[in-house]
Amino acid sequence: MSCADDLTIDDLHSAVTTEVLERVSAGEGSNANLWGWIDRDNVVGVNLVEPEAAPKVIKPWDERLDEEGFVQSGVDDELILHIPFTASLRLRNLSLYLPSPGHPHRPGRLRIFANIPHPPDFAELESMDPIMDLDVREPPVQRRDLGGRRDVDEWPLKVQRMANVFAITLLFSEAGTGQRSQVLYVGFKGDAKQLTMDMSKLGQVPASQSADKRVDGVAEKKGAGYTTIR
Repeated sequence: MSCADDLTIDDLHSAVTTEVLERVSAGEGSNANLWGWIDRDNVVGVNLVEPEAAPKVIKPWDERLDEEGFVQSGVDDELILHIPFTASLRLRNLSLYLPSPGHPHRPGRLRIFANIPHPPDFAELESMDPIMDLDVREPPVQRRDLGGRRDVDEWPLKVQRMANVFAITLLFSEAGTGQRSQVLYVGFKGDAKQLTMDMSKLGQVPASQSADKRVDGVAEKKGAGYTTIR
């Protein structure tokens, strides 16, 4: 094969869409369920009928179709869910279980924001540009579980812009009735960035400093580039 046939980055920029470029630049990675990385106790909702109900939509995968736990907007059809994580994550897919298409309480619009360090209010979000602005009136693909029931909807995310995420904020609006929005499940797929360390190097001091620096086990916090995990 000639080198002339190789695909270059210039070819990519001239021949494919922005979405494809974002996925190529994000690289390969797992698409695991990230339920275990959600800081469920600190999930917060704004404009909910039950103000403390927000964590109810963060469910294990095998409970995703449970319709007893849900959130519903209060004074109108807008609601905010602020979802922090316990580690920095690369997000690839958003999973939602909403009322069926055409249901009066199914929201029609979802705006997604990343890495807001605190639960925002509506005025703050309206002053910001979302990473994604989705029409969620219909799912991208109609999915069914093994029992034939309607399954969660999955929305692909802009991976390059979701490669280092510690919190996601979701703004739902434009329900069919214009009065109430309802959300039954929120989940994410992707992979977590975990720090790794060669355990054999714990307590070591580089040779350039070994003559004048004594290390007692792993008691020292730092040693010229080596950081002890506490």
